[in-house]
Amino acid sequence: MSLLIVLMLLWAGMEAVVVASDVRMSMLDGQTREGQLTSISGENISFNENGMSVNLGMTDVLAVEISAARTVPPQDPQVLSLNDGSRLHGSAIVRSAKELTIESPGLGRVSVDSRKVQSVRLQSDNPAYRAQWATFLQRESEKDLLVVAKRDGTGLDFLAGVVTSIGAEKIEFLLDGENVPVPSARVYGVVFAKAAAEGSEQAGTKSTIRVTSVSGDFLAAKSVSLENEKLQIESAWGQSLTVPLEQIQKIDLSGGRVQFLSDLEPLEERFDGVDLEGDLLSGLTDKEQQKLLFGPRRDTTMERHSKIRLRGREYSRGLCIHSRTEISWALDQQYSSLDCIAGIDDEVAFNGLYKVGLKISGDDRVLFEQIIATTDEPISLHLPVDGVSTLTILVDFGDEDSTCDWLDLADARLIIAKDKP
Repeated sequence: MSLLIVLMLLWAGMEAVVVASDVRMSMLDGQTREGQLTSISGENISFNENGMSVNLGMTDVLAVEISAARTVPPQDPQVLSLNDGSRLHGSAIVRSAKELTIESPGLGRVSVDSRKVQSVRLQSDNPAYRAQWATFLQRESEKDLLVVAKRDGTGLDFLAGVVTSIGAEKIEFLLDGENVPVPSARVYGVVFAKAAAEGSEQAGTKSTIRVTSVSGDFLAAKSVSLENEKLQIESAWGQSLTVPLEQIQKIDLSGGRVQFLSDLEPLEERFDGVDLEGDLLSGLTDKEQQKLLFGPRRDTTMERHSKIRLRGREYSRGLCIHSRTEISWALDQQYSSLDCIAGIDDEVAFNGLYKVGLKISGDDRVLFEQIIATTDEPISLHLPVDGVSTLTILVDFGDEDSTCDWLDLADARLIIAKDKP
């Protein structure tokens, strides 16, 4: 092999490393910075920006996204969910009275205190069972729920008792004081008792970092560091993990510093109807029914089951608000800025030229006001709200017509002021 070819191969390898560490960072001040990530150590993030070495404090960074990361659908059928919000795909889940283990393709063997486990899904995801399984996850139960597929395949059923162990072949289950071995192949999943989970939480273990892998795993972490393209993670459950940076999609550092607007209870929410004169649906539905159909949606569009989407990009958080609606929230001078991306949702944006009005006010001061058309590109907003007691958002008729007035405030979040708890 010639020296030239060897040098070309080495250069290609070096380029691959650089591309893998290209990052986009969302800053606390609303700015976005891009460069090549070199290290994360202690409370600092180092990266190269336009040929210059830059050091940033982690407290100034909300999130680090790996530019070259590409989502890879998980191949492993089982899912482990923890009380701290972590969710891991893997296989060979085994649980004893004290510990649960799962084999993760990206993390190796993960071991967790059994009391910190919220649920395990033991079978491959079945779209027909998705809604029912989500309902089981939200249930408040003092007993473990052993969830099984009905024999006729029409849905899921459950038994309430105590799961003492989970193995490859069988699950030991106490039902009314009697031990019942259940074949593991029959069990879709287990949701563990909420009371036990709450009692296991220890003071001082709260994590503020969320790491997302390219396969969709979420890891709650107490700290992270980066050296030689490997991310060292001190997990919230106490295990140290090493993950190649190429397997990481995002490092979210916003915990404890961000309040999503969709999670904040409004002071007042007023829906005036879907048309200027109030007669479009007159005689068909009353005002309460109209609000059920067109009232504000949190983290979904008007379709309820559809994600917010602007120009092809989906957002898991945000508000979808139909004209004419006014919502106000009590900020109590606790926040420094409101950040969001405003635009008409893709669900309706390509149906013609229509307009909607958006007005955002802090107390008696207008922070932003503009007519937004279906043809406009999404607008990135960073609005200072220092000292603001009440935030008000009005979505109004922009063209005396309510057609396509699905205004999204995607990723709408309030940044908690640094001097506030």
